[in-house]
Amino acid sequence: MEQNRFKSWALWTAIAALIIYVVKLSTGFDLGPIWDELAELLLPVLVGFGIINNPTNKTAM
Repeated sequence: MEQNRFKSWALWTAIAALIIYVVKLSTGFDLGPIWDELAELLLPVLVGFGIINNPTNKTAM
């Protein structure tokens, strides 16, 4: 049984991270220095993981 790509938690995490990242960059919303730095590091990593993740391949991530 193959897993549907749209039921993948990694896909939805990546989409949420991308939306948050774009809104943060476009509006200039400031959460504070620590949270801004964390967002600058973590959100692109989550988006990248969602791009390379393939839920239909059971032998890889």
